[in-house]
Amino acid sequence: MVSVITLYVEILSDIVGLITGIIVLVRSSDNKLQRAWGCLTISLSLLLLCDNLEWIWLFGKNVEKMPRFTEVPLDYLSLWHMVRTVIFFQFFSLFPIASLRPGWLSPTRVINLCIPVILIICIACCYELFNGHYTDIDSFSGIWENISHQDVVVRLVLFILSVIAPSANFLFPFSNRKLFLRRKYSKAMTIYIICYGMIMSGYIWLMLGTCGLSFNLFGLIVIAPTICLNLLYIRNENPLSLPPSPVEDLKTEELEAMKEIEVSPVVLELSNRLHALMKECAPFTDPQYSLKDLLENLGTNENRLNKVLHYNGFSGFRDYINFNRLQYFKEQSKYCRELTVKELMFKSGFTSRSSFYRYFASIEKCSPSEYLEMIGKENKENGGLQKTDA
Repeated sequence: MVSVITLYVEILSDIVGLITGIIVLVRSSDNKLQRAWGCLTISLSLLLLCDNLEWIWLFGKNVEKMPRFTEVPLDYLSLWHMVRTVIFFQFFSLFPIASLRPGWLSPTRVINLCIPVILIICIACCYELFNGHYTDIDSFSGIWENISHQDVVVRLVLFILSVIAPSANFLFPFSNRKLFLRRKYSKAMTIYIICYGMIMSGYIWLMLGTCGLSFNLFGLIVIAPTICLNLLYIRNENPLSLPPSPVEDLKTEELEAMKEIEVSPVVLELSNRLHALMKECAPFTDPQYSLKDLLENLGTNENRLNKVLHYNGFSGFRDYINFNRLQYFKEQSKYCRELTVKELMFKSGFTSRSSFYRYFASIEKCSPSEYLEMIGKENKENGGLQKTDA
C-alpha cells in the first residue's frame, strides 16, 4: 500500500529541492563544480516531481474521492528505474574527487570512469528493446523463483553492477594513496558520505524491496539528503573540502608531489606570477576586486587562469581570493593588535560578517574572536619569555 498523503509530502520536498538547487546554480558564478551540483539537483528534483505528479494524476483519475492509500504494482529489478538511477549515482559519485583535486577530472578521465555505467545502460536498453521477453517479478522471493529465466539473471547482474560501479568511483579518492590531494576532507564530506549511503540503501531497498513501503519512502530517502547537500553548497561553494595549505606550510614530500603534477611551463610560470602579485600587491584587499581585474593584472585568459588555480588546489577565483583574504587577516592580526575583528575583516577585503565568520570557522575550527584571543595569549607568553631571557 502506498500513502497518497506521503506523495504530497514528497511533492513539497521535491519543490524545496528544486528551489534550493536553483539557488545553488545562480550562486555558482565561476565555480564549475558548484554549477554542476546545481544542474544535477535541479534535474533530479524535476524528475522526482514529475514522477510524483504522475502518480497523483493516476490515483485521482476517474475517482470521485482521492483514496488515502492505494495499491501500486511494483516491478522488482526494473531496468528503466535502474538506468535512470545509476546515471544519477554516477554523477553523484564523482563530486568527492572533483572537490579534493580540482581540475583532475578531465573529459578523458570522466569517460573512463563512466565506462562501466555506460555498459550497464547500453545492455539494459538493448535488452529492454530487443529481447521481447520480460518476466514480471512482484516480490523478493519471485527473483529466486524465476532465477532460471535469462532476463532475470541479466537484470540481477546489472543491478549488482549498478551498485558496485558508482560506489567504486565514490571510494576512489579515499582508497588511492598515490593520488596527491592538495585539499583535505571537511566535515561536510562525512555528511556527503552518509547521504550517499542513505540514497544507495534506498535504491537497493526499492529494487529488492519487501513491500510497497519501499516505493513510498524512496522519494523522501533521495530528496531529503539532496536538500541537505544543497544547503551545504549554498553556505559554501566547495563544502566537501578545505582550502589547501599555503605553499610555505607544505611538508617536503608534499612539495615533491606537487612537482610531479603534469603542468605546462606556461601554467607554472603564470602560477609564480600569480603568487608574486598576491604577496607584493595584495589586490584582494579591495572588496570590488574581480576576476576581470585579475586577468588584466596577469595579462592572460580565464581558461589558463583556471588551470593555474586548479594546479594550486583551488576550485575557482572566489575560492582563491577568499583564501588569500583569510591568510591576510591572520597575518594582520599578529601585527595590528589594536584592531577589532570587524576592522581586520574589512581591511582584508571581506564585506559580509556572517559569511566571513562561517568561512573562518569552517577552516580554523574556531571563531575570529577566539583566534584573536589565542594570538594575544601567544604574544603575552612570548613577551614573558623574552623578558625572562633578558
